[in-house]
Amino acid sequence: MKRLLLALTIAATSLAAFTGCKKEYVTNNYLPGVSYVYNIKSNQWSRISGTNTFVYEQSVPDLDQRYFEDGHVSVAISYDNDATVYEIIPATIADYSFSANYSIGKVRIFAEDIGTGSTVQSPDDMITKIVLTDAEIGN
Repeated sequence: MKRLLLALTIAATSLAAFTGCKKEYVTNNYLPGVSYVYNIKSNQWSRISGTNTFVYEQSVPDLDQRYFEDGHVSVAISYDNDATVYEIIPATIADYSFSANYSIGKVRIFAEDIGTGSTVQSPDDMITKIVLTDAEIGN
C-alpha cells in the first residue's frame, strides 16, 4: 500500500512539473492604420511655373520615418459636387490628371490640367482622404 501511495505521489508530482503553464507574451509591433480627411479649396492650389500642373501640399505629422519606410500611403479625392464617391489617385478625373507623392510629414497632390480649353485653372473644391497603413518588412 505504501509503495502504491509513493508511486501515485511521484506520478502526480511529475505530471504537475512537466505540464506547467508557460507564459507567452504577444507584442504588437505594428502601427495602427489611420485616415485623415482634408478640405481643399480651389484657391489653395499652387501652379508650378511654366506648366499646366498645380500642386497642393498637406502636412501629415503622423507620417513619420516608420510609415515612410515600411508603411503605405494612399490618397483619394472627392469633388464637393459629388461627395458620394472617392476616386483613388493616380487617376484622370474630368479635365485633370491627378497624382501624389509623399515624404516624411508631407503629402503632395498634383493636378495637371489636360482639358482642351485655352484657360488653365486649378481644380474645383474637393475633399481629400489620406490613409496611412502599416506593413511588415518583407526583405
